Amino acid sequence: MTSLAELSNPMTPLLSIITPTYNHRKFIGACIETVLAQTYSHWEQIIIDDGSTDETAEIVSRYNDPRIRYFYQKNQGIEALAHTYNKAIEMAQGDLIAILEGDDTWPTDKLEKMVPAFSNPNVVLAYGEMREIDPNGKIAVGTSDTSRKRRKLPDGVLFNRPVPTAARYMLTVHGHSLIPASTAVMRRSALETIGGFQYIPNQCYVDFPTFIELVFQGEFFYTPEIVGYRRLHSASATVRHTTRMTAIAREHLSILLSDPRFGLTPADRQAIEVDWLPVTWGQEFALGRLCLLEGRWVESRTHFVNALNLTDLRVTAGSIAGWVFSWFQHDLENLFELAGRASLKGDS
Repeated sequence: MTSLAELSNPMTPLLSIITPTYNHRKFIGACIETVLAQTYSHWEQIIIDDGSTDETAEIVSRYNDPRIRYFYQKNQGIEALAHTYNKAIEMAQGDLIAILEGDDTWPTDKLEKMVPAFSNPNVVLAYGEMREIDPNGKIAVGTSDTSRKRRKLPDGVLFNRPVPTAARYMLTVHGHSLIPASTAVMRRSALETIGGFQYIPNQCYVDFPTFIELVFQGEFFYTPEIVGYRRLHSASATVRHTTRMTAIAREHLSILLSDPRFGLTPADRQAIEVDWLPVTWGQEFALGRLCLLEGRWVESRTHFVNALNLTDLRVTAGSIAGWVFSWFQHDLENLFELAGRASLKGDS
């Protein structure tokens, strides 16, 4: 734990954790406990409840720690998430800002590993590797394609050095996920310079639009260690709003491709647009997987057929398996577990 002497040291700055939550009664307790267990203790957690109708507030009230601050607001919806984040920044007292959504968790030494990076005044954002967890908290063994690609990137991209080396890569499909939100810690002054978390109309997430602006503000710090866990469950925004999130992301991308700050040539823009073409197939597979889980067998087959392609053989193989499983009225979640990935089951 951080000692009292260390807390008065400028090398141990106060870190404000922003935790948006909505109907997370099954997960908010684990989220808070993972913060309380941090080996770096100079933090505050600002929990903003976006109009939960379950027992979220009751569960939060059980944690009697002055560093935890709970605020309830009338439901604003997932599209207003940037406004909720910025409301939290106004309440925050820390020089560093971290994101921890109400259904996600951290390893206990996450802050201890990340905070020292900001002793370098050039660093505006620190991040690392992420693992998926299922609704019951079981950690996936397997790594994602994005994670495998990230570990092969040159240091210039990983650390955004010199600024803004990471910019072009961040426009690609896998580059959009260069910085897993559950791992990110940001310098508050840099966030304020860009006007806080970025609002994109109708968009369900704020991490990428904000990170792509921070790429022009300073260097990044990257650690190959796991410093965040993202929970997969059937009610999560990532699962429920995948089609809309992808569509708005493509619209936002078209604007960014014309932004002179990126210095893209026509060939660069074309290559990035081609890189995004397979996204639709993965999206269709994800929707088919959700349909299986919810027993919508006929609808799932339509999505799996739409996901068939010769570019990504794993998506194709998974789609064929999903199509076959639908006839036996069975989902794919056991196969995901066998492959070391997080299952969507367990949150019923």
